[in-house]
This record gives sequence, C-alpha cells and structure tokens, in this order.
Amino acid sequence: MDFDTPGFSLISTFRLDGQGTTTSGATLATFVIRLLVFVVGFAIGRRPKGRPFSRPWLKEWLAAALPRITIAALLALGFYLVSTIISDLQAGVWAACSSPLKPITSQPVTRERVDKASEGMKQLSVAADAGDAGLVTRLFVGSDTHSLTHDIDGRLRQADPELGKQLCMSVVTIENQLTSTIDGSTVKSAADKAAGLLEQAAAEPSVLQK
Repeated sequence: MDFDTPGFSLISTFRLDGQGTTTSGATLATFVIRLLVFVVGFAIGRRPKGRPFSRPWLKEWLAAALPRITIAALLALGFYLVSTIISDLQAGVWAACSSPLKPITSQPVTRERVDKASEGMKQLSVAADAGDAGLVTRLFVGSDTHSLTHDIDGRLRQADPELGKQLCMSVVTIENQLTSTIDGSTVKSAADKAAGLLEQAAAEPSVLQK
C-alpha cells in the first residue's frame, strides 16, 4: 500500500528543522512571493506605450499587470494555507510534548529494551521508505518499540530535558501519522531521528535501570 500522497509530501517538504513555519513567517513569505512575481512579471511583460505614468499609460499598465497580480495572489494564498497547516500540525506536537509522555508499561527501562527499540525504529524507517503502511503499523502499534519510548520519557527528561523532548516529538509525529493518511517520508524521518536519540539515551547512565 503506497501512502506517499502528493498532499502530505508537499507538507513534509516545507518543514523547517522539524518545527514547521509560523503564521507570521507565512504572512511575510506570501508578501515576498507576491512582490517578486509582480516585479519579475512586469520586467519581462509588455511595456505600456505613451508617456510614463500618464492616465492612458497607467490604464494599459494595469490591464497588462492584472493577470500577473492574480497569479501572484493565488500563489501567495496557496503557500499561506500550506504554511498554516504545517504550523498547526507542529503546534500539536509541541503541546503533546510539553510534559513527559505517560508510561505504557511498568517494565524497567533496561539497556536491552532501549537497544531493541532503536532497532525497531530502524525497521520502521525501512518499512516507511518502502511504502508498506501495514508493516509500519504492525511494527509500531502494540510493540515494545512504542511502549519503551513512553516508559523512558520521564527518566530521560530528568537526565537530558532536550533529548527527552526531541524523542517525544519524533514519537508523537509517528503516532499522529498512524491516525491519518500516512506520509512515508515523514514517518521515515521521525523513525530515523528516534533511533538515533534512543542510542544517545542508552549512553545516559541515570536513564537505565537494572
């Protein structure tokens, strides 16, 4: 089953360091795009005849520029809408990771579990890259790969708050993908990052339990 849909691929393309864009940033970008399209369109378009800035000159200029202004406005609107969607998605991830994830099991956080979870994330990445939605779900939902990421969060944040939050964001990103149309590139990126973060977590002595 191929889940690499154009819409979600477009969204993932515009992510900036996993944090998305902001509404104010999108507004500025739309203004710049409109300005650039307008300037370039005017520069290469047909020049009005007559005395510059006279009434006939302005009427002819406006008639020639109107299609370019419309195109610029449509491009700006499209970019703004995509940026707003990205911002909303990322805001949800940040909110979910403002505090540690609740443990799923009462099992101790051992080196063996962390290593297996890291390997599980690598397998998840391969499945996502291959476009196998069913395998992605089976590898994550109900597995200790998923459970461990919740069980370790509180201990990891005590040792390294930023590392814990980054791992949480990767996990929540995958969880969100599995509740909607799955984008392979997004899951692969999050799984790859989670695998690396789990390897770093295993190097924190205070995180592991006997």
